Amino acid sequence: MNNSFQSSELSRRSLLKFAGVGAVALSSSSLLAACAGRDAGVPDKANPLLMDHLVANVPAFDSTHAAFAASAKALEAKSEFTSHDGDIQKGLSQVQQFGSLGVLGVHSAIFADGSIDRYSQILADQKVANTNLANRLPWLAPTDPKFNGYYLGTVGGPFADEAYIVSKILFERGGNKGEVILLGGPKGGYSETGRRFGVMKAISETPGVTVVANSYTDWDQSKAQAALETLLPAHPDVKFVLAFNDGVALGALAALKAARNTTALLCGMDGDPGFLEVMENEERIVCTSGGMIAFSGVLAAVRLYDFINGIELNPLESFMNTDSVIIDTPEAASALLELTSEDKPVLWDATKMSRHLNGDDWITQHRCLVADPATDEWAEGASNPTPRPEGFAWPDSYQKAMDAGELTTLNRDWESRFEDPYGSVRAKAQFQEGVLGALKAGVSVG
Repeated sequence: MNNSFQSSELSRRSLLKFAGVGAVALSSSSLLAACAGRDAGVPDKANPLLMDHLVANVPAFDSTHAAFAASAKALEAKSEFTSHDGDIQKGLSQVQQFGSLGVLGVHSAIFADGSIDRYSQILADQKVANTNLANRLPWLAPTDPKFNGYYLGTVGGPFADEAYIVSKILFERGGNKGEVILLGGPKGGYSETGRRFGVMKAISETPGVTVVANSYTDWDQSKAQAALETLLPAHPDVKFVLAFNDGVALGALAALKAARNTTALLCGMDGDPGFLEVMENEERIVCTSGGMIAFSGVLAAVRLYDFINGIELNPLESFMNTDSVIIDTPEAASALLELTSEDKPVLWDATKMSRHLNGDDWITQHRCLVADPATDEWAEGASNPTPRPEGFAWPDSYQKAMDAGELTTLNRDWESRFEDPYGSVRAKAQFQEGVLGALKAGVSVG
């Protein structure tokens, strides 16, 4: 990971570093210069200009943008990339220019959940649509009338669910008994909080497992290695090292090798190709979860393209979560690499996902869930409990859809449209289900 961002909360934006397709990220200065030389004039809705506003040189975003750009091209849209370098003030300054550059839609991940309100308002004031990756600020409604329909919503992941399943698999492989060291991400970060919730739930259900140490690593591989090297002398008999993402797990593996520890079992989370390659031949690695962050780029391009072409989403679709695939055998790791190596085309077809192009015959090639964060994330006892602000009320359109039971109807519809491309992976995994809703449904492992 780029060291200048190692203390940032990357959430699914970086911890799910699924580089299934490569990309070359343009610097913000070159991008803005290129756009400035173009006639911004009247926006072209037939071939709209879409902006990926992420961070350069982060593997997660390289794969996301490659999929975003390929999908935009397939939809006959134009796409650009500009980097805010993890600096929210720089990002807010850049976004003020997008409308004048002819941008009609933005896919964003801004590393500062608290600024997503202002960020989206700036875009809405320019009549530029925004779909966001994982900056899900509690009790902020994308359907708030102040955004005038231009804030399409946030796409997140099943952080608590996948962490719970991965932890349960790890413990089961080790006989559900022994000491565990936790290696997390940035303390208080959105995805770290969700994953820690799932991990602790699994631990609470496994009385033979005892937490002996915990370290926050900021998703930095070198920090993870140093942390475990410091902790191992005091805990030479540790049975499990539970890493909250794959980069952290690789750092942990290096520490275990340096200490000549051959008995501790290890997990990751993300499905990062580099980690999968190691997993193919490393017996100590038990499992990881593949969130396929590249799919988020495809979904973003489709949502923006459809909106620009007059498609209206259900208000409840302003909160979406994407699924993870569990990889718990070396053979499953190889199968996933076979699908997503850099010489392969993008796995998901944006033209089949577009409602503008397909009417009611659109499909999705990755399982998605229309989320209810008020219940599943922000309620007491959930992964990110946050009291409902006094006087808060959902926008009328959102509340009416909830009252009418449309959440259930929508999720049944999304599920009916799902065409699973991961059959070869699931066939070689022991845990073959998706993880979305696993905690709520009481999914068991083993």
